[in-house]
Amino acid sequence: MEKRNGVLLLGFLVSLIIAILFINRVEAAPSVYYGKVVGIEFSVLQVRGQDGRVSVFWCGYKTFLDSRPPLIGDRVKVEYIKDSIMRNAVTRIAVLK
Repeated sequence: MEKRNGVLLLGFLVSLIIAILFINRVEAAPSVYYGKVVGIEFSVLQVRGQDGRVSVFWCGYKTFLDSRPPLIGDRVKVEYIKDSIMRNAVTRIAVLK
């Protein structure tokens, strides 16, 4: 009888863990950031927002450029998501006029 209760308890705990993992799925929705480019280092883009705060964005091979690569001093619209190591990964960059 004790063995059966142990097996039932273990099965319940495993089922509970699996259910929690499926419930906590979060889909990545892109966020938008407007600002002026203040620095560029290889694949890193530093953008100053309207509040004066500088944010760092990582560009990669999946980054889509709407017009041309941004230069220092350009106003940009950056769409980004948080990647697996919690960086701001850029999905799309648009240079504004």
